Amino acid sequence: MKVYIEEHEDATHVYPWLSNTKSAIRCLCIVGEMLLFPEEIVQFKQKSSEMLRNELGQRHELDALRFYLVTRVGNDFQSRRIFDYYKLWRVLEREEELRGFTSRMEVLVHIGEAPYYVGIAEFGIEQLPKAIALVGDDPSMYGIFCTENDESSHCQKLLDQVLEIGLTEDGDLPIFEMVTTLTAKGYAVCTWGSSSEEQELQYFYSPQF
Repeated sequence: MKVYIEEHEDATHVYPWLSNTKSAIRCLCIVGEMLLFPEEIVQFKQKSSEMLRNELGQRHELDALRFYLVTRVGNDFQSRRIFDYYKLWRVLEREEELRGFTSRMEVLVHIGEAPYYVGIAEFGIEQLPKAIALVGDDPSMYGIFCTENDESSHCQKLLDQVLEIGLTEDGDLPIFEMVTTLTAKGYAVCTWGSSSEEQELQYFYSPQF
């Protein structure tokens, strides 16, 4: 397993899906190569979270940063009534340990007739490995957002902006729109890319962040 950092001053020249973006976006990438076995991917997720924490610590006061996990769930129950009882966070807690993810919110949305819950939670730097593991498992379902804003109502403010962007037609998080829209508003956006033998933690941010 080979792990290294790449830093792109202009991510729009590196990622084709950002090529038509007019705003300046930078990207810090932590890349893992030759990840041939599932246990190596697990190790890389842990390693990449440590490396990202170290990089953030060199650029910011970690205590000044606030982290948010945004996610969505669809109805996998046979009953809509059961889905509306569990909503989002109860569903996730059936499978994940989410201690330390606080200020939780969840909102019902529809894509056509299909119901989804979109939610947000704030977390501290100690929960970053867990958040990165979730994003690495399913980047269409999870996204990490970071800001230096210390407003007490910021969780609601960010959720409102996520809802304004909306989900894709397939009910996924629209990573392109989130990166382009929210980096321009002062957030850093953390997501995940992968191929057959390579994994990549991608941390997008504006030059002003």
